Amino acid sequence: MTNNQRSKSKTYGDTVIQQFRSLRDKDELCDFQVSADGRIFKVHKAMLAATSDYFRVMFSGTMAESKQDMIDLKGVSAEGLFHIVEFIYSGEIALTLLNLQEVVHTASHLQVMSALDLCSSYIKSLLTFENAKDFLTIANTYSLYEVLKHWHNLILSQFYEFAKTKLFLELDSSDLIDYISDDKLRTSSEHKLFKILELWFRFNSSSIASGVALRVLNHIRFGLMTELELSTVQESEVIKRCSGSIQNILKGFKFHTDCRKGHPVIDESCIIRHSRPALILVHYGSSHQPFQITSYDPRSEQFYSLFSDLNGSRDCRINVIDNFTYICSIVDFGGGTLMSSTFRFDPRHLVGQDLPPMRKLRLDFALVADKECLYVLGGSNEQYAILDSVECFNVKTNSWSDLPPLPSALHSLAAEVYGDKIYLSGGVSSHDRQATNTFLSYSPGSRKYDAMRGMFYARRLHEMVAFKGKMYVFGGIPRQGVPLHGQIPIEYYDFVTNQWNMLSSTLSGRSIGHYIVFENEILSLGHEHQNAKENEIWVYNPDCDSWKNYAKAPQRANLTSAICCQMQVNFDDEKVVKKVF
Repeated sequence: MTNNQRSKSKTYGDTVIQQFRSLRDKDELCDFQVSADGRIFKVHKAMLAATSDYFRVMFSGTMAESKQDMIDLKGVSAEGLFHIVEFIYSGEIALTLLNLQEVVHTASHLQVMSALDLCSSYIKSLLTFENAKDFLTIANTYSLYEVLKHWHNLILSQFYEFAKTKLFLELDSSDLIDYISDDKLRTSSEHKLFKILELWFRFNSSSIASGVALRVLNHIRFGLMTELELSTVQESEVIKRCSGSIQNILKGFKFHTDCRKGHPVIDESCIIRHSRPALILVHYGSSHQPFQITSYDPRSEQFYSLFSDLNGSRDCRINVIDNFTYICSIVDFGGGTLMSSTFRFDPRHLVGQDLPPMRKLRLDFALVADKECLYVLGGSNEQYAILDSVECFNVKTNSWSDLPPLPSALHSLAAEVYGDKIYLSGGVSSHDRQATNTFLSYSPGSRKYDAMRGMFYARRLHEMVAFKGKMYVFGGIPRQGVPLHGQIPIEYYDFVTNQWNMLSSTLSGRSIGHYIVFENEILSLGHEHQNAKENEIWVYNPDCDSWKNYAKAPQRANLTSAICCQMQVNFDDEKVVKKVF
């Protein structure tokens, strides 16, 4: 132990409280008295000042009571004061439904915040849709924000059950809008949500002819309904009687029409309801296994099969724009026939759509998304010629265009967006067909490339992720002859210092697309770490340079042939629920 090391007792605080309680029980050193309804309690000023903002201000010397040795509290009851004094000297309250109101009132009046927190926890433990009215009256009267937040979340998580109560029918329209506009509202179908709101409109029939109904309907996400559901809703009496509401229905139809033509306009009417991001895994597929899109729900720790297709991909890259997964791949139709493919997956309706393919057939290319564009960089063709060409797919115009070529032809390179630039690293050069250590930046605005300080190691088939202001490079295969014993170190580029730094090693192999920043962590898929299995997801902590298990996919889901991204998925959606592994 060093001379300046500080040690802390884990029991000190409890011991001090117990000693103060013992002093009070023995009437020792009590220097103040509080009373209510004629009942007197002997206490210590120090304890009151330490636990109550009310008494701390009183004893600070700015109030007349600071010179006295007793105060009669007019605003509280004797029972309430008894429980709060007991709490101050023990940290405990014997709460019941009978004394709750008095305890909360006294704790609020004396500003004993810890006691209020305890009362809030007590209310939350008992709060149901059946008994909510009295508890909410207390919470609103005394601004128990944790209770009100809990109530709000309870409704969001059990909205269908809440809709069976009178409290739902009596909701103010502004409160109803607050709930149905929340992304975290758990609902299995937007169509079912609309049917529930019809009940509210029947109970509040006067709102239909007024502007209230339209304000409510504006927060129904009609783009999440199927076209058949939209046709049914269109015949609803609420829609027919509410002036202007038909525009919402037409907007829902337009979403489907625009999807068939290209990339639709994204607004609140087609944003998926979700509580946290989902991990999306795209499995290449083969002659033995179908191309498949699965998703992992970190809330339930379950995997879902969202989409599958018989055509496997020989090479595949993915990225996300407006919560659509765009997949650029080379599809093997058998007999050596390869074709470029651009495919878009919509998690709103679990459907896929073919889009105009890349202009050039390319293998081992890099793909990034920036704003409304996909950028495809480098790769090699069927004759293994290395390409320097760059293509851009504008999702709004649904078309490809050529961009200035790479400074040199590369395949098996990595690419990542950071800030307003696209960064490229490594890859196999056409010069000597060896892995390189190059690090470039490309500005979509100026369409110019800039060479930057190179990596420590030349590598190919690796992956880059931007994380906390640094660019991390994982895995890949080094130049031939580099004695790494099957491993290649992690390294990162610091944008502030303009320096590369070395970290630990990972298992070598095809790493492209096997890493992702997800919920502020770096995840790796499959057998990327020495101890990981092919169906495991691991998390890497760059601060500690350490690894640990994150999740395990179903046995048949081989993650070494999967790439990943993150999207919004409603795992309560009736279309998704039945697709659980």
